[in-house]
Amino acid sequence: MELIGKKIRNLRKSKGLTQEELAEKLAVTSQAVSKWETGLSSPDISILPVVARFFNITMDELFNYRLDSLTYKERFIRFMADNGVLKFGEFKLKSGRISPYFINTERYSSGSQLSKIGEFYAECIRDNNISTDLLIANTHKEIHIITAIGMVMYQKYGIDINYCIENKIGKPTSPRDEITVIKDTLASGDTLRWIFENVRENTGKYPSNVVLSVDRLEMGLYSSMNTSREIEEEYGVKIHSIVTVDDIIKAIENRVIAGHEYLDAMKEYKERYRGR
Repeated sequence: MELIGKKIRNLRKSKGLTQEELAEKLAVTSQAVSKWETGLSSPDISILPVVARFFNITMDELFNYRLDSLTYKERFIRFMADNGVLKFGEFKLKSGRISPYFINTERYSSGSQLSKIGEFYAECIRDNNISTDLLIANTHKEIHIITAIGMVMYQKYGIDINYCIENKIGKPTSPRDEITVIKDTLASGDTLRWIFENVRENTGKYPSNVVLSVDRLEMGLYSSMNTSREIEEEYGVKIHSIVTVDDIIKAIENRVIAGHEYLDAMKEYKERYRGR
């Protein structure tokens, strides 16, 4: 039952609950929850349906029986949720908008997590036939992700790609580089525009591609188009995402991840800020 304990821990963290808070919801002791999550004991069979109902998932999902049948996009969304990267609640974005969900890639902290996130990004690069010889990121906070992508590209596909952070770490940019920007999410596009202008200042040209974890499909700053389309037209760049907010909503509807209680808020936010 160690697998169940790990699953319960991931579900608890995705809801932002402490062990004490989950124990109160399930009418058990916090010591019981702690023992489940560390594999020291297993939940009683009578409590498993209670756990599944609380997290709004099926018993099959609690035992991870559906994992092999999930699509590439569903696996990535499940991966983000299980590792506390995809969170639900109320979050103030840089744009000032209050969002019912947030993507925090700083939560990737272990070797296994980095290996998987590198695989997802690398697969997106390969699926979209992106030709690049330099991956760049915005700040030092993304070093772990961008290096993980480079390692997977070399180990899995035999493609050796340089990387650059803030034009200080890794290989400095040059006019000869075919540059791909690696980013977590895209909302208003302010940060991406800053990156583009910085690249142009150093190389005389804009990047060719952008690869995101999640495209929020929100309205751009200067038109009714969504940000990705607005930036593509403005800079002549191509933006690719592993998933979009539509994929996340669909994953909730199909019980791929917990979060059904946030579904209405997700849809309302999407309709309010979605670009065409």
